[in-house]
Amino acid sequence: MPNSYYTEIGGDFKGFYGKNLGNVNQYIIVQNSEEEIHTKKLNKSCPYLGLEKFQVTDKDKFFGRGQWIIKLSEYLKNENVLLLLGKSGSGKSSLIRAGLIPELEKDWGSFINLTFEPDVNPFESLYICLANQTIYKQSEAKIAQTVQEDTLIKVVSDLKQDSQWLIFIDQFEELFTRTPKPVGEKFVASLVQLREKQDSTVKIVLTMRADFLDRLSPYPSLGIIHDHHSLMLTDMSDNELKLAIAEPAANNGVTFEKGLVQQIIDDFRQQAGSLPLLQYTLELLWKNDDLEDRVLNTNTYETLGGVIGALNQQANKIYDDKLNQKEQEAAKQIFLELVQIEDGKPVSRRVNKSLFEDGTVKGTTVEKLIKERLLVSKQEKEQKQATVEIAHEALLTSWGKLQNWINTNHQAIAIRNRLYDDVAQWKKTKNSQDLWSGSNLEKVLELKDDKIFNSVLGGFNQDAKDFIDASVEKRDREQKERIRLQRRAIKWLSGGLTAALIATGIATGQWFNAERNKIDSLVQTAKTQLNSQNYFDAL
Repeated sequence: MPNSYYTEIGGDFKGFYGKNLGNVNQYIIVQNSEEEIHTKKLNKSCPYLGLEKFQVTDKDKFFGRGQWIIKLSEYLKNENVLLLLGKSGSGKSSLIRAGLIPELEKDWGSFINLTFEPDVNPFESLYICLANQTIYKQSEAKIAQTVQEDTLIKVVSDLKQDSQWLIFIDQFEELFTRTPKPVGEKFVASLVQLREKQDSTVKIVLTMRADFLDRLSPYPSLGIIHDHHSLMLTDMSDNELKLAIAEPAANNGVTFEKGLVQQIIDDFRQQAGSLPLLQYTLELLWKNDDLEDRVLNTNTYETLGGVIGALNQQANKIYDDKLNQKEQEAAKQIFLELVQIEDGKPVSRRVNKSLFEDGTVKGTTVEKLIKERLLVSKQEKEQKQATVEIAHEALLTSWGKLQNWINTNHQAIAIRNRLYDDVAQWKKTKNSQDLWSGSNLEKVLELKDDKIFNSVLGGFNQDAKDFIDASVEKRDREQKERIRLQRRAIKWLSGGLTAALIATGIATGQWFNAERNKIDSLVQTAKTQLNSQNYFDAL
């Protein structure tokens, strides 16, 4: 195709044509040369999303996955369930939100889009999603809060009526990392029941990181879903990346310096192909370049550190230039509170924003980090509290400073977050069986008094301290009870043997005294062991 900017940047039309491969003519960089693009009205608003997730409203900024959009929409014409797998940063969520859902709107017309993440309670997440739909009353949506195996069936039966539903559960791996196991098991059972109903007007789409596939093993029903309904999202080709990089800028009347698009792609391949990192780099490039000449420049790109170094460089710049010393210390604690260890690897953790109180150094620092887009906060209409989390897990692998903090405190983070999970369960049940004992309690008591842990990770929150105190009280009560029982046993041993000797009528003084001395010796040994806390030896 002559006079095409797409071919000028090395794009190949091979593979674009065909029934299931998308319409190549929809792209500006295909239809126009660089000169023609420069005649468009200049729009300086940034067309790249950085670390933010693509949403349905960002469909006009989402490019490069046209073939997959058609593939998924065709798949759902014949299937009611889809499990989309892919590595972290492969663009699973964005493909569904900004690609598939807008395509379904064209195919289906109106439908109810129920998009949510499992979080600590997927039933509650579904309830919030339903309550935010204008067509359902809050009282009607409350049925979704019931933690039972038949909840999803009841929700569909009571609320769906004649409408078409899309239930999109994003980041399905949260069911294994954030949701307590009993609740997760109920939700899986409920999801499977809904699948077995085979209602073609209810489509279920799940996205999950491929490195969590082993978590499906305890759930045979999820294994069946994987075997029959899963697709693996593949890496974007160079041609697709050219569209993702150049088309948004072209929409705004801007192109790239010759050779820069390919340089960006080459750098992208070197850092494991994280699409959020690519978007973040393009966002920085757009915001730091002079757009008056309508060309994004190689010099600006390299100054920013390229795809490989842009996020690390920018995060350091924010940390060094935007935060004072106290805020830097607070930022370190905040980021480490927003990380948990799963299978030995750090992953992002979502917490209530109220954990960082307004008016405190931490509270002020959180607001600054949100403003600088290293953290994100959100609150749905029906949520009681706002949440905060790291903007994207790309920060965990690309910001060297954060990586060092995590590596240095890896074990403490793992213990703390395991503790917080059990604290949450104990707060609900107040069951003493949930309290800690033994080596777990000893480790957490060491951390509680550790100056480095308290200064670097900020110590434990009040709920955790209450949990630890309750665990210590339980340990002490049980210890006292053991001592009481052991003393009773020793008393019985002393008195019982003496009485037995007298009852036998053995009156030989020398022999009796010798045996009594043995008994006294045994009793004294038992007392010594008892005082040394060797309770079982004392018996």
